[in-house]
Amino acid sequence: MNWLAFGAAYVGAHIVVGWALASHPVAHAWFGNLALLAPPLLFAALVIRRRRDWVGCEWLFWASLALGALLWAVGHLGFTLDDLVFAAPNPWLRGHTVFTLAGASAIAVALLAEPHRGPREGAVATVAVDLAGAAIFVLFLFAYFVLVPALVPVHEAAAQRSLLVAAQLLRFVILAGLGWLAYRARGGPWGATYAWLAGAMAVGFAMRAVASLAIARGDYAPGMAYDLAWIVPYLALVWAAATAPPSAEPVTLADAQIETTLPSWLSFVALATIPMVGYGVRWTAPFGDPVDEFRGLLTAVSVLAVLAVLAVRLAVQRTLLRRADTRLRLLAAATQRTRDLILILGHDGRFVDANEAFCQAVGYSLQELAANEMPDLVEQHGGGTDLRARIRATVTRDGVWRGTLNRRRRDGTTFPSACTVTAIVDAAGRPTHFVGIERDISEELRLREQLIHSERLSAIGELVAGVAHELNNPLQSVVGSTELLIADPRSPDAPGFLEVVRVESRRASQIVRNLLAFVRRSPQGRTRVDLNEIVRTVTSLRGYSLKAQRITLETRIGDRSVPVDVNREEIQQALMNLLLNAEQAIAGAAGRGRIVVTCAAADGEASIEVADDGPGVSREQAGRVFEPFFTTKGVGEGTGLGLSISLGIARAHGGRLALVDSPVGACFRLTLPLADRS
Repeated sequence: MNWLAFGAAYVGAHIVVGWALASHPVAHAWFGNLALLAPPLLFAALVIRRRRDWVGCEWLFWASLALGALLWAVGHLGFTLDDLVFAAPNPWLRGHTVFTLAGASAIAVALLAEPHRGPREGAVATVAVDLAGAAIFVLFLFAYFVLVPALVPVHEAAAQRSLLVAAQLLRFVILAGLGWLAYRARGGPWGATYAWLAGAMAVGFAMRAVASLAIARGDYAPGMAYDLAWIVPYLALVWAAATAPPSAEPVTLADAQIETTLPSWLSFVALATIPMVGYGVRWTAPFGDPVDEFRGLLTAVSVLAVLAVLAVRLAVQRTLLRRADTRLRLLAAATQRTRDLILILGHDGRFVDANEAFCQAVGYSLQELAANEMPDLVEQHGGGTDLRARIRATVTRDGVWRGTLNRRRRDGTTFPSACTVTAIVDAAGRPTHFVGIERDISEELRLREQLIHSERLSAIGELVAGVAHELNNPLQSVVGSTELLIADPRSPDAPGFLEVVRVESRRASQIVRNLLAFVRRSPQGRTRVDLNEIVRTVTSLRGYSLKAQRITLETRIGDRSVPVDVNREEIQQALMNLLLNAEQAIAGAAGRGRIVVTCAAADGEASIEVADDGPGVSREQAGRVFEPFFTTKGVGEGTGLGLSISLGIARAHGGRLALVDSPVGACFRLTLPLADRS
């Protein structure tokens, strides 16, 4: 619903109907009073309707406004009955005015919840108590300076003037508060809401000044255009409640921190101000008994109410502090007991704190760590100082740094550690501390190597049958030619037989060299190799076996080399896994097909694509093909580790392995960083 259009239509209808009923005083009065009741009731209903959209302090803000709107409606209903039913003189200064003033004060009090700061569910209890204390203080001032003087007939005119001035002063406070919050929340989701409300309140402030003058002159009657001074602000609240952003979901643990909107000293200021004002004005401007006795009673009750609110606030805050202290103790115990290595560094890079697991891992006590800096316990190419600068720059820019460090122990040995670094920032967003969470991955790397080697042995088993058959052909030619030479060494065909022996021997030798290149254990480091040569080696080993299964293998390699810095053994393993998957997919479906292996380089990256014309990968399986132990093969036909290991190899080399779109079958693309040709 377009609430702006609704508000404009409501204002227009009020002016038109009020003008039409101007010659009917009774109907005009009833229309004016009922028209004033509709906007606050509509606002309260809208807040109740959207109650599930807000949580924490944001819901407290809207709930306070809705309660204020209902109180204002109750007060205005009392005014209507006194004015139109009971014809009471001076209906502005009756008991119902307490409700009207409370409702009008609700906006000023609710702003103290500062909803633009987020839900802050941990602060709801203290903020609610603060709002109650502020409401008591404001109501005391209104009651003391407006309602009490009205009890003395000779002071009724002064009380009415005080009411008009106080109401306008309250409007000014609300307008100033909205302007300040609009400035603080600028650029955020609440900035526009505050700005709109401030504009509407400014219009209402000007209208209320005009209406107050009309009331003072006795020219006001409900149903006139002066009513817009109350209608426009509540219609603005209706629009704000309809368009205000919902609370962010889900509420995180950070929202449960202990915080307060008002400092506790403000409650003490209110506690001291009430008796000073109450008893001071009573002595300097006495009204006489029993009004002064009522003044004293009102002051005493207000002081007791603020004392009760302050006591509740302190109790709530103490409970929250004890709860937070318990939570902090649990977090500290969990930090100390966890097996992850946790450390906290200061802004200068020096150790501030570390858990027991970190101290045991590096062999230093907490006191000894305090004398070290981060580079002292890190072994990294490029120097520890450069590493610290890189980490600081990355955390400042992205909020987190992830990588692998070589931690140095006290005895000089090192171990690999997977590390995540985040920053703790101050109110200005400047990093004050850096928190690192690390994990010794020595055992993981060892198991990873074993797993890769085990998968390689499985792949070699697939190769043995094909290589044996491929070797058998040249060996049969060699044996046959040799037997013919032995039978007739002087035969004129002897040179031809020897040429056959030479060619087939070289062919067998090349097959053996390819097999050795595939199975040999390469060093853990990485060397520069031509990716084309890896593709040739692997495809040549698998070519005969594929041909025997009526599967065509096509290799697309460019003339220029594709240099990459890799562990040759691991890249061969990844490519072999992709070939075996394609082969098994085709063999399990049509029984014959085609596999295309493409090696290319572009945009600083080298890629190998293995595409087949098999059944492809279904949409349901596409999201799981890289999961460990996930396989579509039958029991005993696959481990489900091939693609997951290949993915790990690609990521370890700074590359990617992905299932890409293909018109037929499946296509996997292995991407690696291209080495600098220099």
